[in-house]
Amino acid sequence: MGTLFIVATPIGNIGDITKRAIETLQNVDVVACEDSRNTGKLLKLLDIPKKQLVSLHQHSNDEVIERLIGRLHSGENIAYVTDGGTPNISDPGLKLIQNAKLKSQNYNLKIKIIPIPGPSAVASAVSVSGMVEKEFYFAGFLPKKNGRQTKFRELSALNVPIVIYESALRLPRTLNDIKEYFGDDTEVFIAREMTKMFEEYWGGSIIDIINDLKSHKLKGEVTLIVKKLF
Repeated sequence: MGTLFIVATPIGNIGDITKRAIETLQNVDVVACEDSRNTGKLLKLLDIPKKQLVSLHQHSNDEVIERLIGRLHSGENIAYVTDGGTPNISDPGLKLIQNAKLKSQNYNLKIKIIPIPGPSAVASAVSVSGMVEKEFYFAGFLPKKNGRQTKFRELSALNVPIVIYESALRLPRTLNDIKEYFGDDTEVFIAREMTKMFEEYWGGSIIDIINDLKSHKLKGEVTLIVKKLF
């Protein structure tokens, strides 16, 4: 029986890859990945010999997952990676984990699933925000249309810091929604393009953040931390 390794990869800076992650990627038979082009570039930068890459993204059908589980059953070892960070946090690879566990329970396949820890956008942002002492709520990516208002109402009732993933291009809209649903007395911390060449970190009241937004580049990916003052 093979092993499924869930491998964290850099969210920007290639130097953040762990020795264990490199060794795992070198030794597995197959690498399942969110985007084979991005993962191919990563393996090349790490001087890892060419591997068979299998795309597993949000539009992949169940047959892809079934084939991967079949290969695990036949004894092959598989690594799953995303385009960056720790997999299965707001990520399509979750279905692979769920199905592997289900097959193990129903058919006694005993597939091993092992994490290879490393970079995480959530942990990185929280560590420098100064806003989280003990607990926080991870909301991931918010709905773009349907259910968006309902989600903001639900989040505004929480009495803990909230971590949100967002595209920099949609940041102005999201900040204005935060102001509307959370109120003017809300603190926000923004981490943009973490670990990359032009990374930025800034925070303050929601009003100040909105007014100052034009002085920052709206490009790349953003991790927001929101704290409503009750």
